[in-house]
Amino acid sequence: MKLKVPKICGKRVIIRNIRLEDARDYSKFGVSDRTYGKINNKKRAEKFIKASIKSKTWFELVVILKETNKLIGAVALFHLDWYNFKAGEVGYTINKEYRKKGYAAESVGSLIDYCFEKMKLRKIYADTEPDNKGSQGVLEKLGFKLEGRPREKNLIKGKWVDELDYGLLKRDWKGKR
Repeated sequence: MKLKVPKICGKRVIIRNIRLEDARDYSKFGVSDRTYGKINNKKRAEKFIKASIKSKTWFELVVILKETNKLIGAVALFHLDWYNFKAGEVGYTINKEYRKKGYAAESVGSLIDYCFEKMKLRKIYADTEPDNKGSQGVLEKLGFKLEGRPREKNLIKGKWVDELDYGLLKRDWKGKR
């Protein structure tokens, strides 16, 4: 059975499970997925959303701006391991016109609260590319620590690039919120 994440409210955003009717707005982000490729049109977004809804291994959630009820981004929770490590990985994207306004940190922070308090995870991790300073800033603002740099781990646009691996332990999070 698929576990659903309930609506999570931040100060300015609402995070909820993705729905098929989100496809048009979701496709505007142009995110890439290793399985589905570039999600830059409604048809690809619908295919991705259907897979996400069926998945028992990851949650794709959308970020809604409270003020306008507009879908401005997405956060994901995947690679969940409730039994052995009690850990999971977060991913996130915010529409370009809404970046650098704190929405990513608020959205990810709200999801982290849920993961630690309701799901009883003990660790959250995330990764990013070395040239993605914005993403690194979000993670560091939330208290994530750089744990490693696997060399040439990901093939991006035909070029092998390093990956920066970050981790956040529940005990380090308690004082952050």
